[in-house]
Amino acid sequence: MLWHIMKREIYDHFTSLRFAFTIGLITLLMVLNALIFVGSDYEQRLSEYSQNQAWVADQVRASCEHLNELATRGPVGFYKRPSALAFCANDQEDELPMRIRAQGGRGTYSWGGKMSYLFKTLWTLNYVRDVYQRNSMIRTFTALDWSFIIGVVMSFVAILFTFDAISGERERGTLRLTLSNPVPRGALMLGKFLGSFITIAVPLVMGMLLNLLIVNVSGVVSLGSGEWARIGLMAAVSFIYVSLFIGLGLVVSGRMARSSTSLLVLLLIWVVLVVLVPNTLGSVVSTLRRVPSQREFEEQREAATREVHDSMKDRFKYGSPTQPDPDVKAIKLWADFVTKLFDTGSRLDDEHLDSQFAQVQLARRILRSASPTTIYNYTMESLADTGFERHRQFVKAARRHRERFIDFIKATDRSDSKSFHIYYLKEGLSDKPVSSDNVPRFAEATGVSAAIRNTFTHIGVLVVLSVLLLLISYVSFLRCDVR
Repeated sequence: MLWHIMKREIYDHFTSLRFAFTIGLITLLMVLNALIFVGSDYEQRLSEYSQNQAWVADQVRASCEHLNELATRGPVGFYKRPSALAFCANDQEDELPMRIRAQGGRGTYSWGGKMSYLFKTLWTLNYVRDVYQRNSMIRTFTALDWSFIIGVVMSFVAILFTFDAISGERERGTLRLTLSNPVPRGALMLGKFLGSFITIAVPLVMGMLLNLLIVNVSGVVSLGSGEWARIGLMAAVSFIYVSLFIGLGLVVSGRMARSSTSLLVLLLIWVVLVVLVPNTLGSVVSTLRRVPSQREFEEQREAATREVHDSMKDRFKYGSPTQPDPDVKAIKLWADFVTKLFDTGSRLDDEHLDSQFAQVQLARRILRSASPTTIYNYTMESLADTGFERHRQFVKAARRHRERFIDFIKATDRSDSKSFHIYYLKEGLSDKPVSSDNVPRFAEATGVSAAIRNTFTHIGVLVVLSVLLLLISYVSFLRCDVR
């Protein structure tokens, strides 16, 4: 019985104009997506990333001639690897910083015009605001990626295929005729769901395969096993998301007497969930958690710096660490000053960035509870290794590396009996060379298992919503009048 219902639904859909329209539209969009990615500057970005990584390694290797030089100069910087799956979910990846500086500078302090101290400043994480360069005269629109094609277009297509699934048959009188036979309502509803799902899955699968074929044949990107696993997960999540809107269409169609009314209600719901909430609510929600402006932050930083200077006015009490045979007390005093000064700046930088992250996370939490489309978009960006969550994890990895690097310097310095073991001043640390192979390497946690952990809850919510809507459509159909 179920098979016959499915066959009838699939046949009706396949012979309809909306199916031909869907085939053409999805194919066109997926081909355009692939061509845009192939013609993008991904190869250039990947080449720049490799060059930057090699430059950082050379700089660190040069600093390893002296441990105190490595300690004060730092790991130089961290660079974010361009995602090979940006064509699946770009999520404004171009608008996010691509690097974090981790390099010290130079500073000079003088006292009474008689004594001065030229020192290398303590390295800190500098959260650079620069992004990938583009022609600023070209207006940027919504990225044509899988997340948009499926999240917006396919959800609309699901509504087109289900708005008259029940109400249309009720208008034509075929629903009453069908149920006059020994056809269980549950089987009829499940058959309509599966028929619509299979019909929509056909153009979606065709579009995905064609898209991947163009990307893979172009040679622009080499997709490994990890990328293919992520693509498989994204495809599965996409089907779950589309089934959610199929269930929604069946719920509304089963409650409305006329298909025109059903279409109007579904369009209203679609506009709210897919267009209005994801694009406007975030801006409104962001006002609930205020972040200090850049000017306010700079003023706060300057005030904290002055406070450190004022609290240690006697730093020349025992002379300068650079004078011949410096007093160890001078080294300790200056080490306390420099460490306190740059720890304060580093703490304020971290707190300011964390406040920005907290604002975005608050908006994302509220958006997730208001629209399944935002849940789907966040899931796709996590699986594609792009977007805000990727950047936040990149910053967390840099901070973890900061702690590992400092621990390495301290541990290596303790092995030199001639060192003063005064951290963090060049004159207070060992001058011996260190092997570059022993220096901690920066690495991001970007594996498939990490992506699954980050998206497990989101995928679970989409599955629950999809099943719940299907159950509601069934219960609603049991109670509806077929006349």
